[in-house]
Formats: sequence, C-alpha cells, structure tokens
Amino acid sequence: MHRHFAAFAAWILLSAFPAAHAAASCGAENCPLDQPARWDEASLNFEVSQQYIDQDQPRIGTEDAVVGQISSHEDEVRTVNRITLGRASYSWSPAWTASVSLPYVDRTHEHIHNHLGEPEYLRWNYHGIGDLETVVTRRMGMAGARGFVTAGVKAPTGLRNVEEIDGDQPEPTARPGTGSWDFMGGLGAEWRLHVMAFHDRGGMPLRASVNGRWNTRGTERYRVGSEFTAHIATEAPVVSWGTLLLQTNLRVHAKDDVGETDAEAGNTGGTALYVSPGLRVGGRGTFLYGLVQIPVYQRVNGIQLVSDTNLYVGVTHAMVR
Repeated sequence: MHRHFAAFAAWILLSAFPAAHAAASCGAENCPLDQPARWDEASLNFEVSQQYIDQDQPRIGTEDAVVGQISSHEDEVRTVNRITLGRASYSWSPAWTASVSLPYVDRTHEHIHNHLGEPEYLRWNYHGIGDLETVVTRRMGMAGARGFVTAGVKAPTGLRNVEEIDGDQPEPTARPGTGSWDFMGGLGAEWRLHVMAFHDRGGMPLRASVNGRWNTRGTERYRVGSEFTAHIATEAPVVSWGTLLLQTNLRVHAKDDVGETDAEAGNTGGTALYVSPGLRVGGRGTFLYGLVQIPVYQRVNGIQLVSDTNLYVGVTHAMVR
C-alpha cells in the first residue's frame, strides 16, 4: 500500500511540475490535449470522442469581467461547443502512423450587436461537419526513449456559412469550418518510467511534445492566428483494467487577422494553462476514457469568453492486432 501511494504521489508531482512554466486555452473550436487513447495497441484503430466547452465567462487580461465591460462592435455573451470527433489511425510499420479526423460541430453562439447605439441580442443554434485533418507521425528509437515527429494539414471541408439572423452570421471562427488550409508540425519524446508499484504492468509512460500550427486565410479572408501548443502527459496503470491519466496542456495563440469582417483583432489571442486529470478503462482492444480540463491560468487580449472547465470523453477500438 505504501509503495502504491508513493508511486501515485510521484506521478502527481512529476506531471504537475511543468504547469508553472506552461499554458493552454480552449478556444471556440476544441481543447488542446495529448492523445489519451492507446494508439500503440494495434495497427488499425478507430475512435469517437465528445468535447463539451461552455464559454460563458467574459475575461479581460487575467481577470473576470462582465459582458460589454470594454465597448465593442459586438459583445460576446456565450458560446457552447459540443464537438463529436471521429478519428482513424493506421500504422503500416512500427515507425510510421497516419491518422485522419473529422469533427461534427453542434454550437450555440450568442452576442450583442451594437449598431448605431442600439444593442441587438442575437442567438444562433447550428450544427455541421467541420474541417478534415490528416496527420503523419514518424517514430525514432532513442536510448531509453522514443522520439517522434509529426506533420499534418487541415482541409477546408467544413460548413462555412450558417443560417443568418437579421442578415447576420457569427464570426468565421465560430462556424463549423474556417474555410482555410492550415498546416501543423511537431516533435516529442516518450519515456517508460520503471516504477516498482507498476512494474508488472509495464511501468509508467511519460510523453512530452511541442506543436506549431500556421493558418492561412479562409472565409471572408479571415486568418486565425498561429498557435504553439505543448503537452506533458503520463498515466498510472493502477489496475489491469483501469489507468489514471494526467496532463498539462499549453496553447499560445497569436492575434487573428480579421480580414473583411468587422471583428476586432484586439479581442483575439492569448495564453492559458490547463491541468487535465482523467481515467481510462477497458481491455481486449476497447477502451473508454474521460478527462476534465481545469484552468490554472488564463490571459486573453482585450475582452474574450473563457470556460470554467471542459469535458472530453471517448471510446477507442483496435481492429487489427
């Protein structure tokens, strides 16, 4: 019992330590997470996940605010994101893996349009297919570790226009698809920690990665700002059928180029920090998992909406062993 407690405490400390130096934020689209499914279990995997992000708290810098505290053409009130993501992964060798993912977005968006001094409350409920992403991973063996490099592209397959209300649509970033071709790249490493309490279950993995994303112009020539993300993730296989998960996740988002829209670039971009505990259960190739993203630090430019917590659940199944 003492050995298990000591191992669990070490796991908490090891994963939480980088939190003082990292940051992340959940925007209007998705949550930054290291892959919580077990993609090394098989050569062919399928996953379905669900994200729930309720952005209902206005924020100025690092402090909570109220709607309209900074005057703007549009005062954001609330955005509720329900994102179902389908993902397939195929490894044709131990070194190479390719994955494709396609989201289905169900979103509620509310803002106040200030036109000629008259505030007008607008509320949209819409859903549709989002943008398709393809990522290729190259793994490389290292002494006592394994490194990997990723490269990917997002295609403009998503719904770019939604039903208008009083002749108005929500901002391009709030629609299911951005209409842009975006490019991603990253690198990282994985280690296997030989913790005595979990020695018979293969020890504890530790994974660190950094990623960059460059976005091109899309709908109404709007260009989402470039992003930098970083992740530290580990897990503790406490029982044969259950594993505790813990991550720290970073996203640094540059300001957007608002293109031909009337959005305000000064109210985009920022930095924030999340710690994401979770649980994975299952066996025989099928696993259920869930994580909660808890904000530790959030800083936004201008005034923006943030969420208090974010939920991420999913199921993955290995088709070929």
